Amino acid sequence: MTPRTTQNASATVSLETGGFDVREFARTAQGSFRAELDLAAINAQSVGADALRLLRMLRDLERSTMQRMRNLLVTATHKDARVTAFLTTWAYEKFWIADALDAVLEAGDNDHASAAPTSGARRNLAERAERRGPIRRAVAANFAGPQIVAAHVTTGLVDEWITQAAYRRLGELAGGLHAVVGRIVAIKDRHIRFLAEEAQRRLAASPRASKLTRTEIKRAAWPIGSVDRAADDRTFFEMIVFGTPEGAAEAGRIRDLVAALPGLATVAPTVSARLIP
Repeated sequence: MTPRTTQNASATVSLETGGFDVREFARTAQGSFRAELDLAAINAQSVGADALRLLRMLRDLERSTMQRMRNLLVTATHKDARVTAFLTTWAYEKFWIADALDAVLEAGDNDHASAAPTSGARRNLAERAERRGPIRRAVAANFAGPQIVAAHVTTGLVDEWITQAAYRRLGELAGGLHAVVGRIVAIKDRHIRFLAEEAQRRLAASPRASKLTRTEIKRAAWPIGSVDRAADDRTFFEMIVFGTPEGAAEAGRIRDLVAALPGLATVAPTVSARLIP
């Protein structure tokens, strides 16, 4: 059977295949790498309170993957074989990233649990849709149709850019974590390659997909998974990752990456505005 294709101004691109090899990604998925971490060296160096708090937040965000998968797979995304094949391995790798961060906490004899929230969740009207349960998401997705897949891969891409910035900041806060941070950033590089390829192709192919994606970006809570976290946790994340001049420059870089995607230039400033405290 001849693969279905979509035509844009420059090329015909198969919907079943792309530059990113999903089968190879699944075959070489990163499993547990606890045994490869130099936990003695990590434990020998002091990890400050801010680094520990950021580490726990990132671990919690990695652990929220299954809830995020539930929200995606009640929509037309579950019918896209290429994307769901990627998501299966993506979730597997994120599980082991969270496990590695737990290993770092154990090495320093630190409490695994995140601190009890000292404030309620933010009540931002623009983020209201992010609190929909799976049934309401499924109903809304019936109206969006298959173009919602573009919104999902694009918001996933933006989220990976943001969390990579957070991991690099973690490495700056705690020099002993450079090796584990580098390992995680490398794992996420592959996630970004797939999501960037899919976002570029799908946004370029459909004005409706671009419109739906703009809507999703305008109401997203960054990083994804933070919408139900305490307001003080979210403020901490924004301050520690993007609250310095260097952090603001990183938020600007992410804004520019979003602006370079087809049809998203008008909403790119929304992303940086929500990241910079």
